[in-house]
Parts: sequence; structure tokens; C-alpha cells
Amino acid sequence: MSLDFSSRIRFLQIFFVLAFGVFLIRLFDLQVLSAEEFAQEARAQHEKRSILPAQRGKILVRKNRLTDELTPLATNNTLKLLFVDPIILAYPEYNPRLDFSQQQKGNPDLAAELLAPLLIHAHCEKIEGCIVETDPKKLSASEQAAIKAYEKELRDIFSQIERRRVILETDVAESRALMIEELDISGVRVEGAMIVADPTQIESLTPTAEKLSPLLNIEVDKLEAMLERRPKRYVEISNKIVPEVSEKILELKSNPRYQDVLRGIQLRDEHWRYYPERNLAAQVLGFVDSSGHGQYGIEGRFDHELAGEEGVIFGAINTRGQRILGEGSQILRARDGADIVLSIDRVIQGQVEKILQEDLKQFEADFGQIIVIEPSTGRILAMAHAPDFDPNEFGKVFTRYEITPDQEAEDRESEEFNQRIPTIVDGGRYYRYFNRWGPQVFRNKIVSDTYEPGSVMKPITMAAALNADEVTPQTTYEDTGPIEVGEFKIRNADETYAGTTTMIEVLNRSLNTGIAFITRKMGYKLLYEYLRAFGFGQYTDIELNGEADGQLEFWKDWSESELITRGFGQGLTSTPLQMGMAFSVLANGGYLMKPLLVEEVRYPDGTVKKYHSEKIRKVISDETYHTIKAMLLNAVNNGIARGGRVWGYNVMGKTGTTQTYRGNQVLEGAGTTITSFAGFGPLKEPQFVILVKFDYPKVSQWGSETAAGTFRRVADFLFRHMSIPPDK
Repeated sequence: MSLDFSSRIRFLQIFFVLAFGVFLIRLFDLQVLSAEEFAQEARAQHEKRSILPAQRGKILVRKNRLTDELTPLATNNTLKLLFVDPIILAYPEYNPRLDFSQQQKGNPDLAAELLAPLLIHAHCEKIEGCIVETDPKKLSASEQAAIKAYEKELRDIFSQIERRRVILETDVAESRALMIEELDISGVRVEGAMIVADPTQIESLTPTAEKLSPLLNIEVDKLEAMLERRPKRYVEISNKIVPEVSEKILELKSNPRYQDVLRGIQLRDEHWRYYPERNLAAQVLGFVDSSGHGQYGIEGRFDHELAGEEGVIFGAINTRGQRILGEGSQILRARDGADIVLSIDRVIQGQVEKILQEDLKQFEADFGQIIVIEPSTGRILAMAHAPDFDPNEFGKVFTRYEITPDQEAEDRESEEFNQRIPTIVDGGRYYRYFNRWGPQVFRNKIVSDTYEPGSVMKPITMAAALNADEVTPQTTYEDTGPIEVGEFKIRNADETYAGTTTMIEVLNRSLNTGIAFITRKMGYKLLYEYLRAFGFGQYTDIELNGEADGQLEFWKDWSESELITRGFGQGLTSTPLQMGMAFSVLANGGYLMKPLLVEEVRYPDGTVKKYHSEKIRKVISDETYHTIKAMLLNAVNNGIARGGRVWGYNVMGKTGTTQTYRGNQVLEGAGTTITSFAGFGPLKEPQFVILVKFDYPKVSQWGSETAAGTFRRVADFLFRHMSIPPDK
């Protein structure tokens, strides 16, 4: 007995020691190891933290060249979002304690009739304001029909006071989808890879949930909660409603006749990034995505500076959840974003884009780009792309339509079909973009895309040879036929050979054999050094993301044929920006400039970061500058570049036509080349450099018949816009 009793005592002692140890360990965990975690939870229960949004900075340009007044290309706008509470629309005095049959009914149909003529104008696209016309007598038959159709759509939305569509799963295997279909459950249907339910059509909640649970791997009680009938209390109808429309809706809501009818209609503020000039300079600006982050262009490159920093209000709350401002409270104010001032001339940008859009259509090209540079400073006056997009509605770029597999196969076999047009394959179905190219239009091809520049490179090579004293304008060579270099033959584009030929004629007629003569005299190392000095094969450091540096292999890796072809723009790649800056060397007295796109960053505290014109290096002498300028003038007046002539003015320029390849085969004919024209004017002190580039024009394969005419139109406009007097 005594031994048994002592054993029990010992057991109890051990038990209590162990229990005490467990409690001690648990207390140590709670009070030491997890102390901060629980402290944070406690603070969260009696403290509140609110974010103060920062205002995004603007992107500004000068209204025109004669004023320092700035105008925004990107700013911020507060627009309205309209949402409805279908229950309140149906029962303006809704009381959740009463059955619907006991409550006074509203008039959702009248609400739809009142709102349809207004909301159909919700996204008016006129920059200078919208005219919202609701008088049926002043509307055309098609406008009245559109309003009636929209009214019917609104009635359908307003009449649904219960949830009618619940997505149970979005990615169901085909085998499981078939099993669910075979169950034939009322209110449950398969839409592609989605399982969708209509709670109002489900006859028995628990049996339905029990049948679906093993197939969807969702617990029965959770499924019941998902399938339960519930009233609809919030439905978004339209966002980004222009002020002209939202003001009229507010007027209707304040009208005593309609207060009860429209009680379920509500408007709230939404803050949006707004581009008042819409498509203007879209690829330069980029856009702000739905998460508030800048994408592409200036919006992407300067996202941090433009976004600013959010503020915060931090402090205790009372039992009602209201903030108590006092000791312990903190307010960190938001810091608004900086404004960015660009070098772009708004008037020049707009007119250049207009010309480019017209000529892109005329020449039936895939893409077109034009850059206008002030050669003495490197300022970018215009950077135009076609096709473009509206940054206010950047999502429309992704809209697409479905085609059949047979149509896709037929198109890919057709010689008439543009094989570069993308097709998207999604879930075994085929789609194409409504805008043809999809998100490709976001790219700033002037900065990010490279190409073989072709014959616009010849003035660069000629200037290098002149500066190195390898040739003079009067130097001659014997142009007797194609030049054989290993397995290759260097031919002139026009297949004509005129015997004794000067360097002047080399540029006038764009002779490949003449460039072969020049590059052989210069040699590998010297030509490479000059191409590098002109900026090829290296970044310009323009203030934009995604710049390409182009391809220029080291001279020791060149074969003799590559030495020659690089002299007339083949076998190396360049961005249009690099080529434009290289031509600026020929126009400004011989200096390679850093491109100047961003002129100022203006911070909210008043400080300003200025970007100045910057000379990188002297590339050619003053003598060479005057000589190459005269030779390019002659090429326009008397040579193949005559398509760029502007009446009354002396302009200098050169055409370019670049062959493209499929596999290792050279493509030939219209629609296979990249055409370009680079030039500048006037003669005495050039004020602008223009580079025009078209990708795959189908009207002609030659730069002299496409890009040259566009250059002429842009140059003619610039002479007049800049008030430059005729010099010819």
C-alpha cells in the first residue's frame, strides 16, 4: 500500500513538472517569441492605417515653337463611375425585414428610359467637350434605334435583383466537364472550361452541392454558400463617364419627380490617367496600366518620378471604428509626382503624324516612323509612329476576333495574305487582332527596333572617306560592271555601269560599286572607327527604356564582302534614332549630339532638374561638313533623291531601300523591302533633320518612290511652320 501510494505521488509529481514545463514553454513562446506578432494584432484592433494617394505628375510639351507656355500630353482626371443597387431600384423603400410582396415597387423601366439617352454618350471622344442630345426630334433614326437597344440592355440589368451567374471553377478538365454535364443539374451549366451556376434556377441546394462537391473538389458547405440565392446590391454600369453626362444624371437625381425612381443609381469619383490629345505621341508617352504603373515610353521610364510617394495616416480608433487624432497619431503627407517637360513640339508632332498616317495608307505599308531632330542641339521635335493607339483606352489594342482553322490555313498558303499579321492560338481556337498588329503598336520602333539601313548609309561612308582624305568629290573609279568578291557579286541597283565615274555620281546614282571602291581604300579598321564615331553599334542614352544598340561587329571579324556591304548599310543594324543622329552630324557642322527628349523634371518642392544639349564628339571637319552638304544637295537636285525636292528651298538628302530575307533567301518585289529617306534643310544653317522609314510598302519597293515623297511633305511643312524664307 505504502509503495503503491508513493508511486502515485511520484507520478503526479512528474506529471505536474511536465505540465508546468509545457506551460512555461508556451508562455515563453507567447510572451517572447511571438510577442511582436500579437502586439501587431492588438494594435490592428485599436489602430487604423489609411493611405493618402499621391497625384501623378504631368507630361508636358510647349504649345508651339513661339511660346514657353506648356500644355499637357498626360495629366490626371476625375471622372464618374455609375453603379446601381437593383434592390433599391425595384423597391425604393426596401426593408430587409419584409417580404418583397409587402414592399412598394419602384420603376426600373423608367430608370432605364431616363438613363439610356445619357449613358450612350458616357465615353464621348471629342477633346473639346461633348454635346449630349436627348431630344428624339433632333436624333437620327439610327441614333434613336441605338438608344432603344441600350435602353433594353439597361432594363435587363436593372430587373435582375438576384445573382444570376456564379462562376464555380474556371479551369475544369474536359473529362470532368463532361461528367458534370451528364448530371444534368438544373441551374448548372458548362461554358468551355468554366462551370457556371444560376442560383435562381437551382431546385434543391444541398443535393446539388453534394453532387458537385467531389467533382469540383469543394466542400459541401462552401458550395452551398456559393450557390445560395442572394440579392444583387452592386452592379457597375459604366466608368470614365464624361462630366457633361454625369452632370445631367445628377440633375435628374435631384429632380423631385425622379428621386424615388433613381434612388438606386449612384455615382462615385474615379481618378484616371488622362491623355487629352489622345493618340498624339502615344509611343513616346506610353500609358499607365490598371494597377497605376507606367508602361512603355516616358510613363515607364520615369514611373518613379511621376508616381511620387503615397502618404499615410496612422492612429488609434474608438469602439465605432472612428479615428482618434491625438498623441501617438502620425500623418505622413503624400509627395506628389514630378512633372516631365519634353522637347516635342506639339504642332510639329501633330502634323507629322497626320502626314505619316496618310502616306502609310497610300503606300500600304505595315508600319511607318518619322523622327524630326534639331541638329544643332539634338532636340527631338517629333517622334511619330503609324499605326498608333489611344493611351486612354490602351486595352482596346488586345481586342480580337475569331477565325476558323480553315481560314488560318488558307491565309498562310495565300501569296496575297500579309504573312506578318499575327494569329493567336488560344485553347485550340484562332484569333486575330482588330487593329491587325495587337500590342506591337505599343513599341517605340524609332528607339527599340533595328533594321539594315541600306543606302541612307552611303552619305555617312562618303563623309568618312572625305574626312580621312581617301577621296574628294572629283575622285574617279572605273565602273565597268559587277565586282566579284569571293562567291558574291556587288551590283548597282539599276544594273547600269557608266565607266569613269566621280564620287558625286556615286551619291547621285546611289552606286554600290562606288562604295566598294571607297571602303577598299579606307580599309577595315578605319571604316569601323568612323562608323563607331557616328554612333553606330552603341546606345545613344536617350531617356527611354528599351533602347537597342544595333549590331556592328568588330572589324577583325569582317570578310572583304562585309567590308563593302557595311559601307552601303547592309550587314549591320541601326535604330532609326541612331541614323537620325548620324545625319545630324552631317547637318550641324560635324558633331555627334546626344538626343534630347526630356528637357526638365519639375519636382513639387520647386526644384528643377534640367537636361541640356550635349556634344559627344567632333566626327568630321568643317571642310568635310561643307563638302558632303554640297554633294547631298546635288543628289536631291540631280540624282535619285530628287523625290525629296521642296519648291523654293535647298534640301539635302538620300534614299534608302533595304532588302529583307526569309530563311537565307532574298525577298524581291513590292511588300518585301524597308524604304527610307534621310535629309535636312535649309542649306546655310540646317534647322531640322528628318528620317522617314516605311516597313514593307506594297505600292513600291523603292525609297525614292515612297519615303522621299513623305520627306518632301514634312520638310515643306517645317519650312513654313518655322518661318524659314525660301533660299532657292
